[in-house]
Amino acid sequence: MRVAVTGGSGRAGRHVVVELAHAGHEVINVDRERLDSLNVPTIRIDLEDTGAVYDVLGEFRPEGVCHLAANPSPAGYARSDTFGGNTMITYNVMQASGDLGVTRFINAGSEMATGWLTTEELPPRFPITEEHRVASPNAYALSKYMGEVIADSLAVRYPRMPICTLRINNVIPPELADEMLRPRREQFPGPGSANFWSYIDARDVGSAFRAALEGESAGHEVFLIAAADTCIEVPIRTAVRRRYGREGNFADEHGDFQSVFDCSKIERFFGWKPAHSWREMR
Repeated sequence: MRVAVTGGSGRAGRHVVVELAHAGHEVINVDRERLDSLNVPTIRIDLEDTGAVYDVLGEFRPEGVCHLAANPSPAGYARSDTFGGNTMITYNVMQASGDLGVTRFINAGSEMATGWLTTEELPPRFPITEEHRVASPNAYALSKYMGEVIADSLAVRYPRMPICTLRINNVIPPELADEMLRPRREQFPGPGSANFWSYIDARDVGSAFRAALEGESAGHEVFLIAAADTCIEVPIRTAVRRRYGREGNFADEHGDFQSVFDCSKIERFFGWKPAHSWREMR
């Protein structure tokens, strides 16, 4: 399959590019930055430029698009720039893809779209599913949720282009696992608790995008993707009680170190499960 990956030079995107290329897909990276180590062609454009998006996709004519381009680290940016930029590029890429006959579109969503990472409230139940959401005042979280709203609408406009949104957890490249996750254990229960100590190995992001791209679905479907475990050595019920000062409503069978994000939907649809844990890399 000919596949365009937007944001393929990023932390998660490069693993999507590698996964797809190794699987035999013809891949092009569309990003502001070139990453020569990917060994795939890179077209450098500003995805807020609608004409440039149509030009690149019109020339390459992909059958599939994996859209990961976004501002994932909005600290230091105006809230309006974060919201406007992420929302505009998502609309541009989805609309151009639909107009140009793309037959499968995989969108990078975020755990932030659930809203639970930006509130002191607790979800009504653990584990969290795709239906559990609370309104968020955070500009980045709102931009990622609006990407899902756009997908709902454009899946109606382009019924021949099914869209899957993968709500990606905190992405951890394997070579940075200790550097990025150790502080969350050492500073427990403080920084790093907002997403209930969850994460995902970047290699599992790549395999999730491949599973969704090669799978079958209709309309717009949303999927949570996360590692199967937490990144701390404190049982999750204890961790929530110590951090929030009250008990969480956990399913009886929830494991002590099981992620609070339920990824069973993507397993049902596409057979995907996370394969990597930080515990294997210690």
